[in-house]
Amino acid sequence: MQEIYSETYLKAKAPLTRILLRAALIVVAVFAVLIGVIIMMSMGTALALIAMIVVAGIIYFVLPSTNVAYEYIFVDGQIDFDRILNGAKRKTLKRTDLEKIEIVAPEGSHKLDPFSRLPVVDYSSGYDTDRHYIAVATGEKGNEQIRFTPDEKMLSMMRMKAPSKIMEN
Repeated sequence: MQEIYSETYLKAKAPLTRILLRAALIVVAVFAVLIGVIIMMSMGTALALIAMIVVAGIIYFVLPSTNVAYEYIFVDGQIDFDRILNGAKRKTLKRTDLEKIEIVAPEGSHKLDPFSRLPVVDYSSGYDTDRHYIAVATGEKGNEQIRFTPDEKMLSMMRMKAPSKIMEN
């Protein structure tokens, strides 16, 4: 029996909140160093400057990454949704089976109308030019919509495994 396998890797658009948080933390780090310099000059001690440089260093290392990618791995009916930060840190966000999915359809399809009130988790590229799909799946907290950006190979493999669940429009 042939194994059904597909892997999709895509760069994602960084969410605006992540970009704004990163910018705010950079501003805080710069001000921390400046305050350290001012305190050092007024009090004559380098201890404040060292403390503020340590604070700025800590902020630098906890900065949220704006380099985000998603990888979807489809193996014999199971789909893993992974997030990759800076090309190094991988985290599996969700794992589901086609058995737990009611429908997969392009975003905006009228076949998704009955599910419009369900919560949405977004694992898509975020770019308007890409064609996004919605999978309605049963999760730990009930039904939910999963927004993702599969390639044609993955859609084809999903159709081979569950043709009645994968919609083209």
